[in-house]
Amino acid sequence: MYHYVRNGSPVPARTIAEFGRQLDHLTSAYTIVRCADVLAGGLPDNGCLLTFDDGLVEHGEYVAPALERRGLTGCFCPAGRSTLERRPLDAQKTQFLLATLRDHEALAQRVLERVAAARDDFDIPTDDELRARNTPTHAYDAPDAVLVKRLLQYGLPDPPRSHILDELFAELVDDDEQAFAERIYLTLDDLRALASRGMDIAAHGYEHRRLALLDEDAQRDEIARSKELLAAILGTEPRAWTFSYPYGSRDATTRRLLAEARCALAFTTDPSRVGTHDDLLELPRLDTNDIEDEVAKRYETPAAAGTSTGAARSGSAR
Repeated sequence: MYHYVRNGSPVPARTIAEFGRQLDHLTSAYTIVRCADVLAGGLPDNGCLLTFDDGLVEHGEYVAPALERRGLTGCFCPAGRSTLERRPLDAQKTQFLLATLRDHEALAQRVLERVAAARDDFDIPTDDELRARNTPTHAYDAPDAVLVKRLLQYGLPDPPRSHILDELFAELVDDDEQAFAERIYLTLDDLRALASRGMDIAAHGYEHRRLALLDEDAQRDEIARSKELLAAILGTEPRAWTFSYPYGSRDATTRRLLAEARCALAFTTDPSRVGTHDDLLELPRLDTNDIEDEVAKRYETPAAAGTSTGAARSGSAR
């Protein structure tokens, strides 16, 4: 599971050189497969499927060419809002907020100050309760960073959550969301080009929301609109299509709705290798960080400090 692959990134990322080194290792230690191979079955024991979430511009600029030079393919997973409406996803907005204001304790305090102003109009727990609910132990992030991510992505009720995120993003990162989106996300034509070059394309939600937190109608809408984006990219009704759960979030309703929509494969952010008996609609994935020690041992160098922001994972990005 990859997200950012770029040099000089303000957010945690694999550098282009680190990505190339990982590809060299993966191609020597594993057999790179594609989604159709997984559906067909009979995979080699060392099969490896490469996935790239969020439809980021570097997936077209750096990732796809690096794969093609090695005769490989990957599965690219864009969201609808960022692709079609050119509006940044909440995941990227929070990541760039944290990257811009490095004092995460101060950023958390700014969020809580805005929360306090909204308490008169909305039923919001106390600061102590919010901290207790939204600072679980995290593999990569310190408590204040975890608190900011969770509060601004789903830990607060809407509309105050989205209003606070929008205000802080405009103040600290960029007051032109469309221009920001144009800089960091692939366009519909970019994704069509990737598909025409033989890359797999998977759905990744429309609004990129945590599906397990939505009611059935909202989940159905997210899945339907995601499938419509795939149809726009592929130029035909998707069959035996693939889905990447935003933030890895899903429940029994999600799985049922995906099956009803004829989804054939779905990726979680559960950090483990795929086993023989794993459900095709709940395939685990290793974050790029999870294999970095393996890569470092081969090259006899210390593990790189760069991290993938993917799910948050779910990796460090969510």
